[in-house]
Amino acid sequence: MIVTFVSQCEKKSLKRTRRILDAFANRIGDNVWQTAITEDGLKTVKQLLRKSATKSTAVSCHRNKTRQLTELVWVVGNKRQFNEVGVVPVNWTTKELNMDIAISDTSRILANTNQQPLYQHLFAVGYLAYYLIEHMNIDSKSLKQSAFIAGILHDIGKADPHFQTWVNKKTLKTEDEPLPEDGQHIDKTVSGMTKFTFEKHPRHHELSWLFASSLLREGSDLNTLQQSQIMHGIYWHHTKPYRKKDNKYFDEAKGIYKKFTASLEGTLTNFDTVVDDVNRVIKDVTRLAKNLDKADMLAPMLDDFILTANALPDYKTYSDINDQLPEYKKEVKENALNNLIRTAVISADRLVSKLDAEDLASYLQEGTLLDLIDNLVVDDNDLLTQIQKCIDAFDENSSETERTQAQKRTATKLAQLKTIAEANESDNVAVLQGPAGCGKTKISLEWALNTKAKKIIWVCPRVQVCLGIVNDLTQPEYLPNSSIEIFTGEYKKILKDGVSLTDTPDTDVDDYFSGDIVVTTIDQILNAIITHNKVDTLIPFMQSHVIFDEFHELILMPAFNLLFAELIHAKKMQAHHANILLVSATPNYFFTEHFLDIKSADHISIESFNNSDYQIDFQTYDSENEPSPLIHQSHSQDPSTFVITNTAISAQIGFIEHHQDEKSILLHSKYNKKDKSYWFDKVFEAFKRGGTKEFDVLRSGPIVQASLNISCDCMYTELTNAENWLQRLGRLDRFGQNIDNNIYTTVMANNAITGKQTSKNARFLNQLHAWHSTVAWLKHLQSHLEEKSTFKLNELYDIYRAFYQDTNCLDKVEDDFLTALKKSVALINSKVLDPIYVPFNAIKNSDTAKIAKTSLRGDSRFVQMAICNIEADKTMSFADDYAYDALNANDDTTITESIAKIQGYDDSSKNLVAFMHAKHHNIVEGYKKAYKDFELLNQARTSETPIYLSYTPTDLKKVNTSANPHSIYYVLTDRQPVGSMAIDKLTQLT
Repeated sequence: MIVTFVSQCEKKSLKRTRRILDAFANRIGDNVWQTAITEDGLKTVKQLLRKSATKSTAVSCHRNKTRQLTELVWVVGNKRQFNEVGVVPVNWTTKELNMDIAISDTSRILANTNQQPLYQHLFAVGYLAYYLIEHMNIDSKSLKQSAFIAGILHDIGKADPHFQTWVNKKTLKTEDEPLPEDGQHIDKTVSGMTKFTFEKHPRHHELSWLFASSLLREGSDLNTLQQSQIMHGIYWHHTKPYRKKDNKYFDEAKGIYKKFTASLEGTLTNFDTVVDDVNRVIKDVTRLAKNLDKADMLAPMLDDFILTANALPDYKTYSDINDQLPEYKKEVKENALNNLIRTAVISADRLVSKLDAEDLASYLQEGTLLDLIDNLVVDDNDLLTQIQKCIDAFDENSSETERTQAQKRTATKLAQLKTIAEANESDNVAVLQGPAGCGKTKISLEWALNTKAKKIIWVCPRVQVCLGIVNDLTQPEYLPNSSIEIFTGEYKKILKDGVSLTDTPDTDVDDYFSGDIVVTTIDQILNAIITHNKVDTLIPFMQSHVIFDEFHELILMPAFNLLFAELIHAKKMQAHHANILLVSATPNYFFTEHFLDIKSADHISIESFNNSDYQIDFQTYDSENEPSPLIHQSHSQDPSTFVITNTAISAQIGFIEHHQDEKSILLHSKYNKKDKSYWFDKVFEAFKRGGTKEFDVLRSGPIVQASLNISCDCMYTELTNAENWLQRLGRLDRFGQNIDNNIYTTVMANNAITGKQTSKNARFLNQLHAWHSTVAWLKHLQSHLEEKSTFKLNELYDIYRAFYQDTNCLDKVEDDFLTALKKSVALINSKVLDPIYVPFNAIKNSDTAKIAKTSLRGDSRFVQMAICNIEADKTMSFADDYAYDALNANDDTTITESIAKIQGYDDSSKNLVAFMHAKHHNIVEGYKKAYKDFELLNQARTSETPIYLSYTPTDLKKVNTSANPHSIYYVLTDRQPVGSMAIDKLTQLT
């Protein structure tokens, strides 16, 4: 297509814009460009212009519709430079301009080194925070008011005379230096403040909270929930400064007040003068609010300062004494609303702080602050067109008319829920219960089409599920011409035009979350509500259609279940605009209906198209005296068999036991990334529809049970809960091709039905908070199996639905779930630490991979291990090699392990960190012995200094010692890698 660009830019933006447009188009006038360009190219131009846009930017783009007609495509920057069709207006206006931006005597009180007057900065942030809530399709006057008030008070603590001294001196030293993402705070870089420390002085957001608590005390017309939201938004719009643990002054209002007043001693200012400045700034903010029609959002503020007894707002509020479901649900909602307020204030603060003082004054004078959030609007794209092409092609080419029509009916029912929600003024959160192989991906896309999605965020519980979704969406029959973005800790790429994942370059940081469909993990989305620097990720999440795939995996995961519920409640605030779809074959109706409060009518099911017959068998053994058949039973005569255990170690031992007599392959999570990727692909190629059948037996941990489009003819599973049991079943004759009965055998201890926890599996499931519900499922299932010998898949899913209608079963499910929530609260309160600011001189730049100090999935560290080879006769030999070269490590070769495991689960005899601490300095030349074990753990956050879980024979000789009997090795066989295993497990092999 032919496009024309017209620039009405001014000042510095003129040169910046010209450089961008000159790179893409031919200049045919001083401020006009023309070129032939693709849709992708035009999108790139728009993105580049947006990134460099300032108050002075104004560029319109016109498409040549015919030889004589053009049409406006978009405007970047100041829309007032053009009329409604993109033409430059001359010497006329119908706009009433607000010219009342009189100079105030508080203009000398600055907000930052851009010299923005504090009162203007405060109002602008409050104003934008208000509209960001609205921008997220949330129609709640009270929530918008909370965002507005939190915004106009968020930096009132900058009236601090120490900050004013610092900012005025810093302004003289700063030239075009961008403001830090976490805002500007007093540092030691200016004269006269080289000895300044936050050990003795509050940060400005702490003072803001202190003053706001007094301003909004008794007499305010705000409700209790609003008060809490406002204080949270003010206090947590910045991170806490790092302080010594014994410094308790800043943990309460009295201590903050005491330290601040002490800091004023010996200066020309006293506390009363600061309070007067605060009140005068608030007065000027109030004047702006009246001028810009926001006076109704203000709350009464008391101008005399009284020290309140308010406790500091918690970053996350979950009580460890909760024991009832309603208690947890109440706190989920409170935290979800806090997330929205914090996001609005921080995002608004960042937008306003980028402006210079002149631009900010201009926006206020013209009443055009809303122009600043234009860049946050989801761009128009052809996603719906591409989805429509995909659906049309399926409809035309499919030979399974009944299947296609059923999928279409299901997608229509899901979309109709939005219309019903609008009529009922309720939320649009739907659940798609789709059995294995029903086409959930296609149904989800058609739901997005029918509900007019501009952007889809596809959230998965694991990276492996993400890769499966991306693989599907980029296939020729799906969306090869759309931009499909994968955004995980390991992969950050935008795939389009048929380019493979391997060949696609990494995404530029500025383009994160810019794909038409963003496939990401739950971890990345949760970063928006458990960290500070990625908080603005919540805005595209709120603006998009969101699909939570295989969400059932999150239900018993400590912390994830509560935080996932926070995300759902935030979307529910959008009412019928929520556009959220939860997808699973096994949705756990207790969780969706009783915890997320999703109505039963909003659960839409589609029946399986698989009409094969399934025979359910049970195999028991004496767990106290016999080995598990899953490990010791050979399947050399059973072609196309899956053996799925609840732990990787059981799969590993089973594989080693039989790798010479079975044509088997092993898959689990205990590999390095390179091996895991390679053997995952081998599994898929062997067992997919029309696969190579290179292997007869797959031995696997639970990694294989979801979102892997593979199939077998016979399956053995370890006893597990209802969701896992059915997910595994979905890989047995997945494509409905077998004529004979498909036998699904559940292996369990002979006393499992009694609920006794004598077996390793029972204790393992109890640790996962799933044992009581597993026993309930076992009893429920066996009672229904007495009716007949074989079942269709749809009949088994009917049994599953009946399980969640049985009150006795629900009691057991609730017991397990409440235990899981209790663990979640403990984990959140210990792991989701208050965001802490680390002083700049303590930060070290490094390209080396680094693990966060804490993680919701459990603390882990980089580890190194020696190689152990398993011979054909199952004897062990130890190579003089390590799993990878630590000095030249990369993401594909490094290995991580949980701290709990490498410390022996508190068993000192199994503590491999202690063993390394005692030996390593004598093994590695030049290595300085660590003072304490914890230093090794801290160092192991980088791949260059891993924890050694085992040593090579040569290195052990250096210290004249034998290996720790619990050392962990990277095990190899002549067939394939086995992955990391403890030596004491290997010695148990027969």
